[in-house]
Amino acid sequence: MASSHRDWASLPLDLIYSIREKLVQFSDYVRFIAVCQQWRHSLEQDTGDYKQRLHILKTCRNKLPMLMIDTKENHKPEANHELDKRCLFSVTDGNISRVRLPLPCNKRFLGSSFGWLFITEEKPMVITLFNPFSRVVISLPPLKDPDGHYEHYIDNPQNFITKAVLLSDPFLHPNNYEVVVIYNDMCQLAMFKSGQNSWNFFHSDRPLLFSDVIYYGKGQSEGLYAVSYWDELVKIDFASGTEKVLTKKSAAVNAQVTYLVQSQDGDLLLVQRFWTEPFKYGDNPDEEIIDKTFRFAIFKLLHPTGETGATWVQIKSLGDQALFLGDNHSLSVSTLEFPECLPDCIYYTEQYHVEFGSRYVFHGNDEDSGIYHLEEGSFRSHYISDPLGKDVLPPIWFVPNMKGT
Repeated sequence: MASSHRDWASLPLDLIYSIREKLVQFSDYVRFIAVCQQWRHSLEQDTGDYKQRLHILKTCRNKLPMLMIDTKENHKPEANHELDKRCLFSVTDGNISRVRLPLPCNKRFLGSSFGWLFITEEKPMVITLFNPFSRVVISLPPLKDPDGHYEHYIDNPQNFITKAVLLSDPFLHPNNYEVVVIYNDMCQLAMFKSGQNSWNFFHSDRPLLFSDVIYYGKGQSEGLYAVSYWDELVKIDFASGTEKVLTKKSAAVNAQVTYLVQSQDGDLLLVQRFWTEPFKYGDNPDEEIIDKTFRFAIFKLLHPTGETGATWVQIKSLGDQALFLGDNHSLSVSTLEFPECLPDCIYYTEQYHVEFGSRYVFHGNDEDSGIYHLEEGSFRSHYISDPLGKDVLPPIWFVPNMKGT
């Protein structure tokens, strides 16, 4: 009786290479390198695109944030066919890998959560989320307010949506995930639940101007929390359309952007980001005048006994963790688990935000990205982009997600 064993490691290299040329999706690479050591070695020794893809696969397993950045080719007149390409930059080792997205993306990403990215289309305004590696694309229903509060003055959907986040991963919860967006110049909230055919809009009697949202807590405290530009922490109940103000941090000067992030210890952190006075970008007197980050401040939420009396207390150090902030779902990473990341640091990117009563602000360059050491109050760069001009799409933190491949 003939044996069913196949000695895949003994295949001629030219045949292995011909198989390798047929690989398309990242799931193909995962299966390819799982066949045997010889097949994996054929990729690891390659200095081209295959080696870059293996580096991304390693990052996927580690769940370390990478920086998705625009490419120079996207801004050349003849490069319309290149609009589905981006670069992933690893701040821990400086490697850059090119990726092809499942759809053209010549607009800013509205957010990133659990390895998914958000973009928007016009007329009607439809938000699309997609996973670059599994190439799964999910188009959400049109973002249409049944009360018609804003349709008449939308001039640019990319400006209209300030931020979009997922509250859970659609791969893990395909029938029970939720998307929350912060929209319009009053920074209101809208939520979409999988399985529904429309959005649920939260209208408050007070102008809260939300800056960030997070799903946080356990037991009775579990729920959706939002923070306003005035550092008011609010628990939102979309089902009943009610809000509960938990605490407000008094400050002499309000931050331009405020984030909510869960620490490695399970604490809820409020991070304030402050800009300097405007300065000119470049030596040309006609160049755009922009602001630049000069300080962060971090506060931890304390819960005294009972339901009332929650308060913020400032912390001077993050200890063995790093934060990744920007238009992405705010993240905390253990630097003990991932020593490549700098402890007690905030990795940040260019941030879309609203200046009160005036305009949406996007600098149009990558001048306001870097690493801030909290205790020292010092700055350093994590990525220096080519001077592509003011039309460069803003970078965004992205955690590769290989589920579904």
